[in-house]
Amino acid sequence: MVMDTVIRDFAAYLEAKRGYSALTASSYRYDLQQFCRFLKARGMSPDFSEVTTTLVREWVIELHDGGLVNNTVARHLYALRSFWDYLRLQGLVSEDPVREVSVPKPTRNLPRYLPKEDLEKIPAGAQRNRTARCGFRNYAMMCTLIFTGMRKGELISLKLGDVSLSEKRVRVRGKGDKLRIIPLVEKVVEAVADWLQFRPQCQHDYLFTTFHGNPIHPTGMQRIWRGILAQSEIEGTGVTLHTLRHSMATLLLQSR
Repeated sequence: MVMDTVIRDFAAYLEAKRGYSALTASSYRYDLQQFCRFLKARGMSPDFSEVTTTLVREWVIELHDGGLVNNTVARHLYALRSFWDYLRLQGLVSEDPVREVSVPKPTRNLPRYLPKEDLEKIPAGAQRNRTARCGFRNYAMMCTLIFTGMRKGELISLKLGDVSLSEKRVRVRGKGDKLRIIPLVEKVVEAVADWLQFRPQCQHDYLFTTFHGNPIHPTGMQRIWRGILAQSEIEGTGVTLHTLRHSMATLLLQSR
């Protein structure tokens, strides 16, 4: 059986039977499709019967060589492990070539904080885009992250009904599906209102979308962030989306 077909069934299984969110299931599916591309690049048909422990280790090495940090590589490997658990559950395989591959140890760095001057460069950099739609979207996303302190996953999971611009608040689904209400400053309200004028017609109700109206995948969000960071002209390295979350307190304190 071809792996691409089984991956689609696996993603549906995660949502229907395991209670995973659509975004999480999509993330797993994306990671597994990346593994399929790795196999195809080696002239192999993406069939799980041909996968060996050596191949999985070579894939992990390629992910590292591609610049992915340990935490991201571990996520890819966990996706592949879960997929093989599913294959064994369905009776499609008897061997597991993934379990023998060690998961990279998580990288734990002290959080970096950006000064107010650098934080202000990020929304400005977000507006520098070849298309108005992406410029307004990126600006709204960066303002929301900076002034609310929400996580990347929380941002791209926001639905239209979670945001009340008239009441200047947003409802956020955090870890463990815990809900919290965050007030919105006027700058965020205006930025989101402007984005809604450019948001394409969609078959879903996610607040932020791709240019063509699809939900934003976590990996896609990372690509968007890299583009914004490049336009922001911030000196130094190691600035991540999580840096914005840690920097929120700095901004609030300096705004008093």
